Amino acid sequence: MADPTMTGEPSQEELRAYLEQLRDAPAAEIVVQAYTLLGSTAETKLGRSDARTVIDAMAGMVEGAARTIPADLAGQMRQGVAQLQTAQVQLERQAKADEPAGAPTPAAATAAAPAPAAGPQPTEEQQRMTDRLWIPGRDPKPPSGAR
Repeated sequence: MADPTMTGEPSQEELRAYLEQLRDAPAAEIVVQAYTLLGSTAETKLGRSDARTVIDAMAGMVEGAARTIPADLAGQMRQGVAQLQTAQVQLERQAKADEPAGAPTPAAATAAAPAPAAGPQPTEEQQRMTDRLWIPGRDPKPPSGAR
């Protein structure tokens, strides 16, 4: 049973105590907590286009903190990001394979879009190959029917 005296809002004393805990906590611990939250979110969203945003944020966090956190911790975090990236790509491929044959795909939309005028243009085969790659930070248009 909930305490009827609790209003849901922390008191000033509770806020001060929490801020003191944050000040005293090692930065690596805070990074791990944030990484864990993002990792849980990414796992929940795997296969959806918005999972990439969360996974990219995790990768950025690792790279930004790598100089100041223990090397073994940074390595474990990088490995976690790589596993999530691999799982995301596999689930996207599976979803693409499950699409009806006539459904438009992001690769088809990309190939049909006009390319920039500068530089040599990739062949259709090269374009299809790169469309299957996930380059962190690049945000391709979500496939039709994406959640």
